[in-house]
Amino acid sequence: METTVFNVPSISCSVCSNKIQDKIKAMNGIGKVEVDLKTQNVTVDYDPDTVNATDIRKRVSGMGYEVIQ
Repeated sequence: METTVFNVPSISCSVCSNKIQDKIKAMNGIGKVEVDLKTQNVTVDYDPDTVNATDIRKRVSGMGYEVIQ
């Protein structure tokens, strides 16, 4: 497993947090997903043989959120 932290500055509430977390968890190869509203960081553990950081970033940005890594 690898871990990547994404900064998602448009996360503003628990509804956003839960939506992002659920969408990422639905992807193959995802382990743990943690969203910190205070820092606006999303920490993702993933299997690099199945999914990569670019795929995760595209999933979140496809939901309308700006993603900075």
